[in-house]
Amino acid sequence: MNAADPLRLAPGVRRLRPDDHFMILSETDASPMHVGALILLDVPEDRHAELAASLRRQFADRLPATPLLVRLHEAPDGYDSDVWADIANADLETLIAVEPHEGAWVEADLYAAVARLNMRRLNLSGPPFAVHVFERLTEGGSALYLKMHHSVADGIGFQTVMRLLSDAAPPVTARFADARLPEPEKWREKADARFAAEADLRAEQSTRRKEALGALEAHKGDREPTPDFALSGPTSAERRYATISLPLARVKAVGKALDATINDIFLALASTALRNYLLETGDLPDAPLVVNSARSYRRPEHGDFGNRIVALHPHLATHLADPVERLRAIQASMAAEMRRTPHDEALLDAAEKPYGARDRRAAFADRLAGGKRLIPGNLTLSNVPGPAEPRSYAGFAQRHNYPVPIIGSGRFLNITSRRSGDYLDMGVIADAAKVADVARIAALFTAALDELESIA
Repeated sequence: MNAADPLRLAPGVRRLRPDDHFMILSETDASPMHVGALILLDVPEDRHAELAASLRRQFADRLPATPLLVRLHEAPDGYDSDVWADIANADLETLIAVEPHEGAWVEADLYAAVARLNMRRLNLSGPPFAVHVFERLTEGGSALYLKMHHSVADGIGFQTVMRLLSDAAPPVTARFADARLPEPEKWREKADARFAAEADLRAEQSTRRKEALGALEAHKGDREPTPDFALSGPTSAERRYATISLPLARVKAVGKALDATINDIFLALASTALRNYLLETGDLPDAPLVVNSARSYRRPEHGDFGNRIVALHPHLATHLADPVERLRAIQASMAAEMRRTPHDEALLDAAEKPYGARDRRAAFADRLAGGKRLIPGNLTLSNVPGPAEPRSYAGFAQRHNYPVPIIGSGRFLNITSRRSGDYLDMGVIADAAKVADVARIAALFTAALDELESIA
């Protein structure tokens, strides 16, 4: 919709789609819902103390080009969608804060701090992001941990935001006033006009959903059920974090030799690492672990932000001992998932309906009781695009772009991979109540690439 569209609430006000609202409603203290990155920067020793101020100037010049200079508002009575409303200014002294620490940050302390900060929920009454600055690292340079609420954008949109905040994007014109929301009565009138105009669209989508549900019957037996085992159950509110960085050329070479994509190899390495870890701890279930992953269905008409992802639930063949057999089984499971996705997309792509926001809030209050899994999967694995070109912020070159993932309700682990130049940088985050040594999983992941290379 453009600014002149009569169905638009007001300039600078954007309604959340139901997919985006899901990211807010599914959030709990044990499962915050944000997308994040731990970015390591080349910062000279004599400039560590100025990093935070430099980042504040950088963000002040670029935030209006992103979807982050906003605050959330609920529609009166939940009749219409909740909305993001533009704001002119943000308290960057608070939003971009230096983490206090005596001396330089050793890796273990840095990762412990990131794991702790990962559990801090964002306040959506203000800009839906936060930046934590680590001024001095023992290996040289500095780091920043930036997180953004998942309701703003998915993993691909997050990378677009990071590009808009980087030196690759030019400064933009500042805003001079906050967006003004309509009065409740006017808001209701605008909502009624919107619902009336979209009546045919909702009817078409309802027909497509019924057809999709019928089509999915043919895929009913394709999925392995999510097994219950020692690491199942509600997710705790404590985390452990580690990172992995693998040369992209090595992963590509193994994939070429084994007739597999980068994503196939990523899943196979995770399968080997988890199988070996669970064998060491005596917790390997007889049934294969099931993944919660996602595929983007974003098209040009969808724009850059919001969530346009459909869930995938392949299994990891962790019950098979041979690495190549596991790879082939994973490929077959992923192929079956991909055959489902057009039908799953039809179930997700839904226009809003009257009182939709209110009804979703009530439904999620019941679904979240007891910390149960909202969707299938023992763990989450994501492989998302990242920049191939060099990147910098406030003049400081980026060394690494490690994801800082989240763990959805009822799961124990998330490994997310993101390209950073010539490397695949990965973030590994685990439920601290279930995984005693997340660094061991990271080490086994790296060793799994050595094993596949020797086979290839």
